[in-house]
Order: sequence, then C-alpha cells, then structure tokens
Amino acid sequence: MVCANEEAKEKQQQLEKIQQQILARQAVLDKTQSELNQVEKSVAKTDRKIGQTSRILKQTEDELQRVKAQLNELKKQKSELESTRDQQLDILSAQVKSAYHVGRNDYLKLLLNQDSPAKLERVISYYQYLNKARMQAIENLKVTLQALQKTEQLLNKNQLRLAELIKVEAEKQAQLVALKKQQQAQIKQLAAVIVSESQRIENLKQNENALTRALEALAEAIDNLPQQVEFNGLAEIKGRLLWPVKGRVQNIFGRQKSGQLKWKGVRIDADSGDVVNNVHAGQVIFSDWLKGYGLVIVVEHGDGYMSLYGHNQALLKDVGDMVHSGEPIALVGQSGGQSRPGLYFEIRHQGQPLDPTDWCN
Repeated sequence: MVCANEEAKEKQQQLEKIQQQILARQAVLDKTQSELNQVEKSVAKTDRKIGQTSRILKQTEDELQRVKAQLNELKKQKSELESTRDQQLDILSAQVKSAYHVGRNDYLKLLLNQDSPAKLERVISYYQYLNKARMQAIENLKVTLQALQKTEQLLNKNQLRLAELIKVEAEKQAQLVALKKQQQAQIKQLAAVIVSESQRIENLKQNENALTRALEALAEAIDNLPQQVEFNGLAEIKGRLLWPVKGRVQNIFGRQKSGQLKWKGVRIDADSGDVVNNVHAGQVIFSDWLKGYGLVIVVEHGDGYMSLYGHNQALLKDVGDMVHSGEPIALVGQSGGQSRPGLYFEIRHQGQPLDPTDWCN
C-alpha cells in the first residue's frame, strides 16, 4: 500500500512538472507575437480568475444544497421529537393524576385494611407498577428532551451556515458578473488585433500545433510513469460513450476549419455554467489554460486513449485526480477568446484525433 501511494504521488508530481513545462514552452512561443501576446495574457488571467471564482461558486452552491437538505431533515426530526414529547407528557400527566388519586386513599391505610394476603399483594404490585411506569415515563421524556435540544442546536448551526453560504454565493456571483464583462471586452480586443484572414489562420495553426505538442508530451510522459490504476481504453465501448454535455454538435470533425486546417474535434453548443461530464473512467493529466483553447482538462483512459475538454468556464478537477464515467469535471464557458459559450471536445488515440460522433451515443 505504501509503495502504491508513493508511486501515485510520484506520478502526480511528474504530471504537474510536465504541465508546467508545457505552459513554459507556450510562454516562449508567445514572445514572438508581442501585441497579440499581451492581449492573450490578459485573456488567460481573466479566464483563470473566472475559473477560480466559478469553481468556488459551484462548491458553495453544492454545499448550499446539502445544508438545505440537512435543514429539512432536522426540521422533520424536530417535529417528530416534539410530537413524541407531547405524547410522553400526556402519559406522565395521566400517571401523576392516577398516583394522586391513589395517594388520597392513604397507601398505609389501604395496606392495613386488606383482609387477605392475595389482596395485599395486588395492592403492593399495583403501587410498584405505577411507580415503575412513572419512572420509565420520566426517563423516556428526559431522553426525548435531550434529543430535541441537540436537534435544535444543529438546526441553529445549519441555519447560520446557510446564511453564511448565501452571502458567499452572492459575493461570488457579483465577482463572476464583473469578470465576465471584463472577459467580453478582452474578446473584442482580441478580435481587433487579429484583423486579417491570414492572421487568423496563422494564429489557429499556432494554437493547434501547441495543443498537439502538449498532448504528445503528455502521452510520452504517461508511458514512462508508474501506473497506479490500469485503465482499459475506449476500444470496447466505441459508440456507447455519453456526450460530455447536452447540446447541438457544431463544427463537425474533419470539416474545414480555416485555410488548410480541419476540425480535430467538435464544438458542442451549451449554456455557460452547464456541467461537463467525463466520458469514461480515467485520470486527469492536464488541468490549466492553453492558448486558443482556454481552460482545458485532459483525461487519460488507458491504452493510448485521451479525451480533451476545452473553452471551459471552470475546471473542477486537478492533475492526478481519478475520475469516473459521468463525473462532473468542468463547467461550460467561453474561455480562450470565444465569442459564445460552448464545449470543445476531442478524443485521441496514440495522438491521432478520432471523430467523437463515432464514439459517443
């Protein structure tokens, strides 16, 4: 177990190192285009801020739902305990009244007036039963009152947490609105810098080449890293993968993108903030911003297969995380200078792009 943990830690550290090397290499390439580079740096900075804010907001909203569910359950428990308490008070009240009426007949006189041992035994048994029942009723009531007090304390604690979360949510939503306005301004600025078709094609080519080199570096690294978990790839489930997000598939794989460039993935129209789900079990091997693709997450599925998710608003997983099929890994956005929200999605095998429409159902 210790060995496996050490190997997993070593793999994560090496993946993080490779990710930093990819980002550093990208920064060197960017130096050749000063004006465009300055705008893209601003875009990257804003995209990352949006990603961090959105991730915190998503975590806050998830916790809000959990706290609200707990509050509802605690309110239900409180209601049930109050009902139990009222019933126990009624029982105890009846027993006290009964004891009072018997007591008025003078317990000692009742004992002395019995003319047979059998009657005497019945009177003693009755008094013992009354006393025992009353003591048990008091004990039951005590337990109920303690449980009720504990539930009320938890209720108060959760209500305070709920108020705190609502405040954080409002703050993060306001930050997100401001950052998105900033993002829109930078997208316009980016479009103003790339004015000609030739500039656009050259920029797209550089972005695509940078992505290809990044994925090649990741693939090479995976081959040389110790494997904590062996994944079986995607070959056996071809055509049965779920799409990572619901929406209309645009920019069909293989069609002309610009100039001689062709689409190596697909773009799925979706609303900003929609959840992006992992298509199959694997490990996150990249989770950061990439030129032209914005906030990107790459999942390795074993046997040379990878899936890539780009232009996200937020990345919910980090390098080294194991992810299940259908697990949320990102939120749809328009990072990387996109004019509208949507998800860029690729599947690759041994570095070669595959048509996602052949693999997803």
